[in-house]
Amino acid sequence: MPMSERSSKYRFSILQLLVVLTAVGVLLALLLPAITTTREAARLMSCGNNLRQIGLGFHNYHSAYKQLPPACGGTGPTSKDSCSNQCRLSALVAISCFIESSPFWGCVSNPYYPEEWASLPIGPSEAVKRSPYFDAFMAERSGAAGPLVDSSNQRYFPAMGPAPWRAKDYPPWQYGQPTYHCPADQNPSPNGRAAFSNYVLCYGDGIVDVGYVPGEPLSFRGRNASSGNQRGIFANGVNVRFDDVTDGLANTAMVGETVTFNGNRDVRRSVAANIAGIAETPSLCLKVASRGNYSDGIVLRMTPDGVASRGGNWADGAITWTGFNTVLPPNSPSCDRESKHHFDGIFSTASLHRDIAQVLMADGSVKAISNSIDTGAAGRSASNVLPHELPTESPFGVWGAMGTRSGEESIQPQ
Repeated sequence: MPMSERSSKYRFSILQLLVVLTAVGVLLALLLPAITTTREAARLMSCGNNLRQIGLGFHNYHSAYKQLPPACGGTGPTSKDSCSNQCRLSALVAISCFIESSPFWGCVSNPYYPEEWASLPIGPSEAVKRSPYFDAFMAERSGAAGPLVDSSNQRYFPAMGPAPWRAKDYPPWQYGQPTYHCPADQNPSPNGRAAFSNYVLCYGDGIVDVGYVPGEPLSFRGRNASSGNQRGIFANGVNVRFDDVTDGLANTAMVGETVTFNGNRDVRRSVAANIAGIAETPSLCLKVASRGNYSDGIVLRMTPDGVASRGGNWADGAITWTGFNTVLPPNSPSCDRESKHHFDGIFSTASLHRDIAQVLMADGSVKAISNSIDTGAAGRSASNVLPHELPTESPFGVWGAMGTRSGEESIQPQ
């Protein structure tokens, strides 16, 4: 058989080639959604595992100290935010030694010498193993000289650090704990600024004064902060015990998700600033957005460095950055009530998982909460929906009931 005849037997016709390409295209069209679904399922599982790890950290903290850390607390305040953390540290800092982050905790809980940090003891004893990853991270960062001077004339930062918004000067606040990052959110923390967190603490179902220390004098309002709106398992300046959670640990939300700011106006990533009337009519917060984005003209509440919003500073205990309340359903807008203060309003949990956000319950279980969960009066233009001192039922349906620690609601979480 001539060579030309033999080779022609193995040639594709144009029609055959088109058939093969079509078949490949169909296979890809069938496989890609499955691959995407598998990846999302893996991210969802990884995110849920992070929440369980955080829950274990809080339970270990409670076992050690017989109480939970305050949502916002610390040492100070003093006149200078470089000399104390101004009582603004998140509970996420307090549990860092219970989530396999002893090197970080050892660095923060001791005086920090920018030039000699590597010689400091790590953890409660020098026997605690060092972390090459943490060592390398710190070696690459150069902070400011500390505000304090020791007897050897060396400058240092105090134990437990300066205010969390001084992260540019204090590299430990720039350290992103891997456990606090959901893989679904690929937004990186900004260089030389505070690290982000995708997990926020539940303050309950209060709106007015929800993020303030109960009874704290509020000179700008001419009164003290309410003592009845801090109804969650976490509160500013308050150590809650598991015995205080009379609704049951399995029925009480502890930690939720958030999505960090990436420069766009996605409602999940930031907070609408200075929205009037939301305490009496929470549904007004829904009107600041359209198709998942804040409307033009709505001013966004940003961290002091202007580069972040929700989850924008993992070490800062302010509810705006590291807290949520159970008023509007997951993935709703967030709105605060003040032009200069960031401690009350509606702060929604949110995620990049489809139509849900995961929530860690106080018993350590993780629940997927739908965007359509019952929120009672929150979605209506209702008046007098403000919650009152515990024990009283939440006006915000099943979602509100999940947020209170002792509201005595009869509804079970969905």
